[in-house]
This record gives sequence, C-alpha cells and structure tokens, in this order.
Amino acid sequence: MNLNDHFIYEHKGHMFVSECTACGRLILADDYGGQLPPELFDKAEVLYPNALLSSESIPHEVRVTYECAKRIQNLNSEAFSMSVRKCIEIICKLHGIEKGSLANKLKKLCEQQSLPSLIAETADSIRLIGNQAAHDIENIHPINAQQIDDFFRILVEYIYILPNKLKWFKHINNIPEGKETPPITKDGRWTMQKGKYRGWEP
Repeated sequence: MNLNDHFIYEHKGHMFVSECTACGRLILADDYGGQLPPELFDKAEVLYPNALLSSESIPHEVRVTYECAKRIQNLNSEAFSMSVRKCIEIICKLHGIEKGSLANKLKKLCEQQSLPSLIAETADSIRLIGNQAAHDIENIHPINAQQIDDFFRILVEYIYILPNKLKWFKHINNIPEGKETPPITKDGRWTMQKGKYRGWEP
C-alpha cells in the first residue's frame, strides 16, 4: 500500500462492530469525526450490511413494507418485486394520488414532486417488473430484483430523504450566532451536548 497516495487519509473516527440479535450477522458502523461515545454506537452510520430505509423522513408505512420485502429478496424475487411495487402504490396514496392505474398514478406523482425524467423512468421500471412478477410471465432474475431495489432507494432519496436533508442543512446553517448552539457545527463536527444531538435521547 502506498501511504503517499493522496486518496489514502487517516481515519480519525471510530468503527463500531456489533451483532444483530435477530440473525446473528455482524454490523459495521462508522462514526465520522469520533464524536460519539461507545454507548451511542447505534447513532453511527451503518456501512454493512446495507442499511434499510431508516430515515425518519420516510413514512412508517413505506419503511415497514420495504423492510418486509427485503427479508424475502434472496428467497423469492417475484414476491420481493411485487412488494416493492406495493411500496410505490403506498407512496402515491400518501401523496393523495389514489385513482387510476399505477402508471397514471406514477405520472401524477412525478409531476407533483417535480421529479427528473430519469427518476420517473426508474419508478416505472419498478412498476413493470412488479407487473411481470404478478402475472407470472416469467421468473424474475435476482439481478433484476437487485436493480429495482436500487431504483426504489433512488426514488425514496429524491422524494423523502433529500428534501429532509436540505431542510436540516438550511436549519443548522441559519441559526443566529449566540441564539442557539446548533447540533452540528459548520465544519461538520457534532456538538455533543444534552438535548443538542439530533435524535439523541440519553
């Protein structure tokens, strides 16, 4: 390993390794910046396995349905594909779009949320694969199942996670100096004070 490589840098945070009480698999999480004490390791970013949709900005109905789908992804690609399709139907319903075919619902959703055409195509790809799985035209290849999983995550990122992150970013960078200590400083370090860490309830 070339230590002079400018792509290699010193990691100044902590890496937490824990065991899932349900399946026994290891969980690797990264605490960028080294600000979290060990007892708050669950607040670190999960690197492995790929985290489920854990963002608080994602509606409960969507998260629960998706988590159920992920449990069967490697067991039944068809059932997984139909479950992800159902997630899209739930998203449409939560945005007040309930009438018409799923294709029309998606069109209205994309217009309502001002989604880029490429994102609209990914959403429609999920619908098509879900339809294929529902009508038993042919088996869904695991690679296709993984692709629609990736597509769904991108869709959720645009609809829920990105707007929430932007809102949070604006909030912490627009707090008047001296009025309130922001939960994260402008250089990215967490301010570990009671009540100041987002989502931290000691």
